[in-house]
Amino acid sequence: MKKNIEELLKEAKRKLKDEGIKSWALDSEVLLSHILSFSRVQLYTHSKKELEEDIQEKYNNLISKRIKGVPVQYLTNTKEFMSLSFYVDKSVLIPRNDTEILVENALELIDKKDSIILDMCTGSGCIAVSIAYYRPETKVFALDLSASALKVAQYNAKLNEVENRVFFMQSNLFEKLEEDFLGKFDMIISNPPYIPTEDIAKLEVEVKDYEPLIALDGGKDGLDFYRIITEKSKAYLKDKGTLIFEIGYNQGEAVGELLRNNGFSNINIKKDLAGLDRVVFGSNIK
Repeated sequence: MKKNIEELLKEAKRKLKDEGIKSWALDSEVLLSHILSFSRVQLYTHSKKELEEDIQEKYNNLISKRIKGVPVQYLTNTKEFMSLSFYVDKSVLIPRNDTEILVENALELIDKKDSIILDMCTGSGCIAVSIAYYRPETKVFALDLSASALKVAQYNAKLNEVENRVFFMQSNLFEKLEEDFLGKFDMIISNPPYIPTEDIAKLEVEVKDYEPLIALDGGKDGLDFYRIITEKSKAYLKDKGTLIFEIGYNQGEAVGELLRNNGFSNINIKKDLAGLDRVVFGSNIK
């Protein structure tokens, strides 16, 4: 039986709300907008439009997946980040608004038009692509261990028309980086896995059951990747080059100390909009 947009939305909202989905109203609208290629405003200006049964079936299927905990971004394969559009799927971590704080700080610190940047653990490529987009005279290298993540990142570079200035490489951190890159980078930026292993099970279903574990697990204390990247970065950064990290809310002092112990100076800890530590950076003094 045909239903109109208003009826279908009402039914979907009730299902999501009854199942305890906190963002039940928004999610139901975003998913129907995605299927119809409508804006959310159009859902209400065309509320009496009747929908074919195949459209209804497709929508109800997405609602069922959302009830199981599948993130909306994976259902629509879309996430906005730094006012740019990114493709996402289960092979990459969904870009967070908190990571925009990292990129904004990095953009402020890039003071040379011809800067060479390394994005370590690039995932969806949101950091590398955003920097290339907003600093068009920079050259960005982006590394990740996951081949499937790199395919997504490469697609996002093309999607945002920066594929000629972002260069991707599959590597376990610095392992595949050639000696030619020693002392070549003005900045190394990273949002590495930083959740302590034992805390993974406590995360929301949307995260722990659907987002890639490889992008979450930072080892026993969450600092494994910070230790390796900080130590190895010294050799690849130029004199006075910048190492900048996104961090967990309670990792500011620990990561700052790691930088200090590895010879970095001018250590800064920046907070996010909630007033929590979110970014740490320092200068490489040789």
